[in-house]
Amino acid sequence: MDRTTAKGVLLILLATLCIVLMNTCAKASSVSHGPVEMVFYRGVVALFLLVPYMLANHPVGVFKTRRAGAHLYRSIIGNIGVGLVFWAYALLPMANATALLFSAPLFVTALSPVLLRERVDGARWMAVFLGFGGILLIARPSMGILNDRAAIVGLGAALCIALVDMALRNLGKTENPLTTVFYFILGGVIISAPHTLIAGHLPAGRMLPWMAGIGVFTVVQQLAKTAAYRHAEASFLAPYTYTAILWATLVGWLVWHEGVSVRVMIGTAVVVASNLFILRRAD
Repeated sequence: MDRTTAKGVLLILLATLCIVLMNTCAKASSVSHGPVEMVFYRGVVALFLLVPYMLANHPVGVFKTRRAGAHLYRSIIGNIGVGLVFWAYALLPMANATALLFSAPLFVTALSPVLLRERVDGARWMAVFLGFGGILLIARPSMGILNDRAAIVGLGAALCIALVDMALRNLGKTENPLTTVFYFILGGVIISAPHTLIAGHLPAGRMLPWMAGIGVFTVVQQLAKTAAYRHAEASFLAPYTYTAILWATLVGWLVWHEGVSVRVMIGTAVVVASNLFILRRAD
C-alpha cells in the first residue's frame, strides 16, 4: 500500500469513527429530544462550521449549482434517513442499529435494476438474499418483525441511505462533494425548522454537549470521507467502513453497558460478508 492510499484508509477510518460518535451523541440526546429536533440542531452546528471552511478553502462558486431539483430530492430523502437513523439508535443497542444499517448496500443492489437500469447477476442476487437473511437474524427472525417498530425504523433508515447512495452516483458526476453536503445539511435545517421551532425546545444543561457533538462529528466525518475518496478508490475503502460495528459495540458497552448476542454477531457477519461479495463481484 503506497502512502497516498494509506492516507485514504486512515481518513475513511476517521470518518467511520466519527459517524459512530455522531450516532452516539444522537442516542444520548434522544432522552430529551426527538429525531426531528436532532436533525435541526445537527444542521445548525454543522453549517456554522462548514460554511467558514468552504469560504476559506474554495471560491464562492462552490455554493453554486444548476441541479437544484437533484439536491432537493437528495436532501429530502437523506434527511428523512438521518432522522430514522437517530430514531433507530434511540430504540436499539448501538451494535444492533449499526448492523441493521449495513443492509443499505443490499438495498442498492436490489433496487439498481429498477432505478439505475443496472444488471445484477445471479450470484449477487444470492448474496442479497443471504444478506437479508442476516438482517432477519439481527432483527429477531419471526413473523412478528412487522410489529417490531425498532427493526422497521432501522430498515427504513437503511433504505433511505440506499436511495441517497444511488442519487449521489448521479450528482457526483457534476457537483463538488462539498456543494452536495452543503445543500444536504441546509435542506435538513429548513425541513426540520417548523417542527423544532413550534414543538421543540432548546438544548440545555448536560444535553448541550451531546447535541453540539452531533453537528461537530457530522462535519468532521463528511470532510474526512470526501478527502479519503480523493486518495483511494471507493471500492478499495468500502471494507474499512465495517469497522463501525467494532466502534459501535465498544461504545455501547462503555456508555450503556450493552452486550451483543451471538445471534446479532452471526447476522452481522452474514450481512458484511454478503456486502463484500457484492462489492468484489461488481468490480
